[in-house]
Amino acid sequence: MMKSFLLVLFCSFAMLTQAQQPTGKRSISGIVHDANNLPLVGATIKSTRTNQGVVSDDSGKFIITALSNDTLVVDYVGYTTQRVPVLDKTILNITLIKNNIGDLNDVVVIGYGSVEKKNLTTAVASVDAKKLTEQSSTTNIIQGLQGKVAGVSIFQNSGKPGGSPTIRIRGTGSINASNDPLYVIDGIVGADPNTIDPNIVASVDVLKDAAASAIYGARGANGVVIITTKEGSKGSSVISFNHTSSISSLERELKLLDANGALEMIKRQYAYSDKLPPNLDPDNDFARKSELFNADGSPKYNTDWQKEATRSAYSTNNSLSFSGGNQKMSVLANVSYKNQQGIMLNSYQKQINGYLNIGWDVKPWLHLQANINGGAYEGNNVELNTLGLNAIRETYEFLPFLPVTYADGTYSRKGDYPGAENSENPVKLLNDIKDIQGNIYAQSSFIATVHFSNKLDFTTSWGGQYAGPYENYYAGKTVFGVSETQNGVAQRTNGTNAGWTNEEYFTYNTDFGKNQLNVVAGASWYYNVSSSTKAGSENFFDDYFTYNSLQTGTVLEQPNSSKIEYQLNSYYLRPTYNYDNRYIISGSLRADGSSRFGKNNKYGTFYSLSGAWRLSNEAFFKPALNAVNDLKLRVSYGVVGNSEIGNYATLNQLSSQVAVFNGSAAAGVILTNLGNNDLKWERQNQFDVGIDGSFLHNRISFTGDYYSKKTTDLLYLKQLPATTGYQSTWDNIGSIRNRGIELAITTKNIVSDNFDWTTTLNYSMNRSKVLDIHGDILSEWAGRIEEGRSLDEFYGYTRIGTWGSNEQQEAAKYGRKPGDVKYLDRNNDGAINADDQLYLGHKLPRYEANFTSTLRYKQFSLFVDVQTMQGNKIMDFSRFITEGDNPNVNTYTSILNAWTPDHQNTRLGALRTTVEQNSAMGIDNFTIQDGSFVRIRNIGLNYSFPEKLLQQWKLQKLSVGIQAENYFLFTKYTGYDPEISSFGGGLNQGVDVYGYPKPKIIALNLNLTF
Repeated sequence: MMKSFLLVLFCSFAMLTQAQQPTGKRSISGIVHDANNLPLVGATIKSTRTNQGVVSDDSGKFIITALSNDTLVVDYVGYTTQRVPVLDKTILNITLIKNNIGDLNDVVVIGYGSVEKKNLTTAVASVDAKKLTEQSSTTNIIQGLQGKVAGVSIFQNSGKPGGSPTIRIRGTGSINASNDPLYVIDGIVGADPNTIDPNIVASVDVLKDAAASAIYGARGANGVVIITTKEGSKGSSVISFNHTSSISSLERELKLLDANGALEMIKRQYAYSDKLPPNLDPDNDFARKSELFNADGSPKYNTDWQKEATRSAYSTNNSLSFSGGNQKMSVLANVSYKNQQGIMLNSYQKQINGYLNIGWDVKPWLHLQANINGGAYEGNNVELNTLGLNAIRETYEFLPFLPVTYADGTYSRKGDYPGAENSENPVKLLNDIKDIQGNIYAQSSFIATVHFSNKLDFTTSWGGQYAGPYENYYAGKTVFGVSETQNGVAQRTNGTNAGWTNEEYFTYNTDFGKNQLNVVAGASWYYNVSSSTKAGSENFFDDYFTYNSLQTGTVLEQPNSSKIEYQLNSYYLRPTYNYDNRYIISGSLRADGSSRFGKNNKYGTFYSLSGAWRLSNEAFFKPALNAVNDLKLRVSYGVVGNSEIGNYATLNQLSSQVAVFNGSAAAGVILTNLGNNDLKWERQNQFDVGIDGSFLHNRISFTGDYYSKKTTDLLYLKQLPATTGYQSTWDNIGSIRNRGIELAITTKNIVSDNFDWTTTLNYSMNRSKVLDIHGDILSEWAGRIEEGRSLDEFYGYTRIGTWGSNEQQEAAKYGRKPGDVKYLDRNNDGAINADDQLYLGHKLPRYEANFTSTLRYKQFSLFVDVQTMQGNKIMDFSRFITEGDNPNVNTYTSILNAWTPDHQNTRLGALRTTVEQNSAMGIDNFTIQDGSFVRIRNIGLNYSFPEKLLQQWKLQKLSVGIQAENYFLFTKYTGYDPEISSFGGGLNQGVDVYGYPKPKIIALNLNLTF
């Protein structure tokens, strides 16, 4: 079928080109300079026909091979892009004019091709390489994108080293399927962005609306992030080195009880029952009492566990690049090394990465491009067992009158104080548990472009990916509550994930009169296989071996293994028609076949249509061109799909189990998932209308979009009655809608030779609504999903205070007494139950914005980045767990505001021991806090050495800088940080269960090019 498909395409395009022969290439040399005739070093010169490019050397000179009817696109940051026809010239003298803001001639990658920004008909945002690394602590591309694109929400939910942000493009559209975007790196679809060093990225293009992402069909529902890496420079050799050293520390400390405060809390708890606490009770001579307390019951220790469990962490980030080439070949090589130390003791991530990109003009009609990227990363994860008694949780809850270690070297335990919850010391947990998680990875692509004529190209690409994730875990022999009873636990998990992608497509370009036509048509194949094995053992005679010798443990754990395969086959078509650079229309059609779906719905068809009207090119608009330099209206509609539900969902599934019969273990299987042969693609229909403009001689640029997207045929994991014998089945049920507004404005406020000031503002607002889930009501962490409501709402009771001494009789009607928490009886039925619950706010911000300001004075530049999220709430489970009536752990200082006979105007119930019933009923508005914030994410001062010194030192560029990150946070939230999710974001954004705290960072950076 494929051969026939390609043959038909080839013959069709061959007829259109009228059997034209390839146009010969020749060498073009030239120089790029500014209006003052000063050479521009590092300007990009790119052929529109061959898509190959070079970079000008330290004299502004370049050499490139181009077709005789080619056009060269010459680009330099801060200058207006020029398009220079080659014609019969062999030497070019190119002058670039300084531009106030981004040029409309910039090329935007849109998938299987590119287009000039001015001719875009869809919602696509581009971010250049420099913006990705503005923040020195950026270790991956997604971090670098935060705040750069309106409509793209990126939540840095954890401060742990290597923590991957959560990214959502135009809201959350699915309940059970993935909401993550598709990543495309140098044509490799589905690549992992964490494996790419941001320093080798040339640009990132984000396809936001369905019309833009429809070319990726079933994988484009959540948007597409296209990452293009740098290529080597022809005609010159360049070496670049970037280094960052930083020191991180705890961003802010929580207001937790000190030793005296904790003892006051405990004293009140025991007083509730007319008893004395253990430290004041002369009849309670518990072990270590004399080591912990003076004769009067006062504490001997006052331990600040936040200080003991954290540290000032030193990190480095290094990147070294080599770039060069000749007329026919270009090479870029890069090696990078990162050592990111976490602020929690013993947490870290290290990564080494190597990258090679080679471009070769083999013949005038054949260009080859190959790149290889590989490396490894490894780190110690201390954010273990989110709901368990882990080290981060114990940093909150461990009693401050206990020491880290006693005089005999023994670690303290919380249970050393009678009545307290018994758990392990956080410092011991951080020292004696290792969870080493890592990955060895490689990805490569090989692209061949055949120029059949000056109108027709054929591209074939092969991409491969490999990942070898692993996890090595060991918990020591004496770690209480984790591995003490097992006498040490060791586990090793190893996996492999390998896949390949093949793309074959034709690109046809022609123009006749005022008409321009571009057509892309092709097919793709994708295959992926993954496997994993896990083994473990217990009962070690010594901690020396850790996870390196499982056979040393005499008790073996049950091993397990798995293997999964996945395949995808696609065919696509995208024509684009441009009339007189005024009216542009584009459409796409894609058919996808996936092994994930039932035999009755293996293939899905996805399509889009978009158009743009460039008003500023109309004759009637000429009088306004002095004020409005460019104005374009866009409208688009598209249908895309989502297939991210895992594999084998359409098949009846069995799960292995071990049961005991007659005293012996016996293996067996149980029914789990009921197959569904009719399962089909989740579909997203999206409408977008947008406006792009630039004003006042391009000193102001503006982009605005309104979108409405509706997800139908939701991929929904439906729970089944026990009588079926199965636990669940996948089905297509219901629909969700997201609507929103996006605004992006960049202004060049001051422009002069010695002083520039540029500002950028991005604003996003999204509203979701559950239209149909067949009447089901779903529960998420502290939240609820039902028809007619938003997808991201908290749900619970309304706490209105506490029952006062004068309300004894009224309280008794509800089974309460003075000092108990008082709730709103919404229906006045004399009972507090589920009928009194209501919606308590949104997990996601009602709007978010990012503002950046860059001031340059001569060689100095000052950069400020401000982020805000407004209107969202946070469920703080640390308060929910520790600020009840009867805490048996340490907690916040606010607990001392609890009810007493002399202090009754409070929402905290009277303190009591765990023997007494807690009067708090569950999630309520007291533990759900305002999560709005304004953060100055980054303040950076940079100095670039002047040209005269660089010439003396034979350097192209040298700059040094200092940055302060996360030093200023303005919020009412009382936890570590309001940008939080302990469960990976998505439907549980804003749920804080003892998350890894974010650091504040001071960083020094050096950038050197020669």
